[in-house]
This record gives sequence, structure tokens and C-alpha cells, in this order.
Amino acid sequence: MKMGKRLLLLFALILLLGSCYVWFFIWNKPRQNIKNAEAVKVEAAALFQAYSTNEQAANAMYIDKVVEVTGTVASVSKNNEGKTVLMLKTDDPMFGVNCTMEEEIKTKEGDLLTLKGICTGYLTDVVLIRCYKIK
Repeated sequence: MKMGKRLLLLFALILLLGSCYVWFFIWNKPRQNIKNAEAVKVEAAALFQAYSTNEQAANAMYIDKVVEVTGTVASVSKNNEGKTVLMLKTDDPMFGVNCTMEEEIKTKEGDLLTLKGICTGYLTDVVLIRCYKIK
């Protein structure tokens, strides 16, 4: 009986240490430097068209990758966290490329911008997060 309790205690200790090890390295994983990262370059209209035509193929090309997108600002707003959100125009008058900026940006509707961000997919708009202005 003592041997069974010792094995159970040893197993629990190994499981706890393994969990702590995994948690520590996932929690402390360095963030990707988007400004200096290699990016897939695309126009806003072409990015939106790729997703609206074939979402699976577009996901294979863009999702969770750094994307450098060029387009004209359709609107500027703030989200619930106070971050600036830019909507880039596409050929569809209702939808576009939604870019949540990481830094404050001075821009207005009609400006032509190039941004870098991480593509998280398509929900009526193509969504880019952690965006930075390139030009």
C-alpha cells in the first residue's frame, strides 16, 4: 500500500512540474517583432478579394502571418480598448480590411497607407491586428 501511494505522489509531482514547465515557456514566449518581420505584401482590395472568393485558400496564404497591406483609409475609429482602428477600402462598398493599430496614428479618410500586421482571418471584413504604419 505504501508503494502505491509513493508512486501516485511521484506521478502527481512529475505532472505538476511538467505543467509548470510548459506554462512558464508558453507564458514567456517572446512576441514577434512585426515592424522588422518579413511580410506577405498585398493590396487591400486583393486581400479582401482572396478571402471573399476562397476563404480556405486565403487562410493558407495569410492567416497568422505578417501581412504588409497597402490601401486607402475608408474610416478611422477607436475600439473598446481605445486603440485606433482603420478600415481600408476594397471593391466592396460595405466591407474592407479592418486594421487595429498598435501605436497611435495620425491619419484621415482618403489617406493612402501601407501597414504591417498579423492577419487573423475573415468575418465579413478581413481582420489585421497589432498593425504598424510603414509608409
